Amino acid sequence: MLNRRTFMAGAASLAAATPILKVAADIAIGPDAKLAILSDGNINLPLSMLARDVAPATLKEIVGQSDEFTSVLNITCLRRGKEVVLFDCGAGANFITGSGKLQASLESQGIAAESVTHVVFTHLHPDHFWGALDDFDSPAFPNAKWLVNKAEVDFWADPGIFQRLPEDRHMFAAGAQRVLKGLGDVLEHRAPGQEWLPGVFAFETPGHTPGHTSFELKAGGDSVIVLGDALTHGKISFEHPEWMPAADHDGDQAIKTRKTVLARAANEKLRVIGYHLPGAVGRVERAAGAYRFVPGEA
Repeated sequence: MLNRRTFMAGAASLAAATPILKVAADIAIGPDAKLAILSDGNINLPLSMLARDVAPATLKEIVGQSDEFTSVLNITCLRRGKEVVLFDCGAGANFITGSGKLQASLESQGIAAESVTHVVFTHLHPDHFWGALDDFDSPAFPNAKWLVNKAEVDFWADPGIFQRLPEDRHMFAAGAQRVLKGLGDVLEHRAPGQEWLPGVFAFETPGHTPGHTSFELKAGGDSVIVLGDALTHGKISFEHPEWMPAADHDGDQAIKTRKTVLARAANEKLRVIGYHLPGAVGRVERAAGAYRFVPGEA
């Protein structure tokens, strides 16, 4: 079951862990822009969250672990000129042990919170959204413009959401509404299928959440896709896109999205960046009737 107690299971072992503050070195995109992949930490989750209705023995055989797995939290940072653009902003201090390391990651790269110019959201799950507020419930990046898919806000802000969600998701909804209230009017609503910032094109990738959005970054003939949680595991999402992770809101829609994204990335030989993929950056190749993730920046 997906609830706070489930998330907390095994997470205490990460309390004393030293976070990996930078996942990948500066990655060139076009002549003037660079991407750094920063870490918000990592969390341990029950193996059962990888796929509904799949035998634990099958999951263990693929993942090679026992009853839990470690999920990394990768945040893409785009720097070009005076712009510092974050794609999602981590979990903040109120999620679970092991997460909430983004501020330390930024500091390790000499990036002050005041210098962040934009925060662009893929979706509003806790590990992507709750870091938007600081310890005083004020925007954590005071000079930033905040951009999000309107459909995602409409879903989480609906007063009737608690009647439409299972009890184990109520924590997600309550947290989303708290952060939405804290951001208030500084959060700008956008629609996918548009260029949200110069060279940053939003496209719909629903299923994980109703308004989940991914981004294609284009510059000088170069292209990189920031996936968010369209693909969430370095093996399962690629080898078995038809399986349904427990965190997907609409499992059938998420399957369609995964298959579409995988096919496009493989066909176009695109670099992709996944929030929960080990190494964060890589390419998609066809393999054994499905796909595989090939980490690397080239």
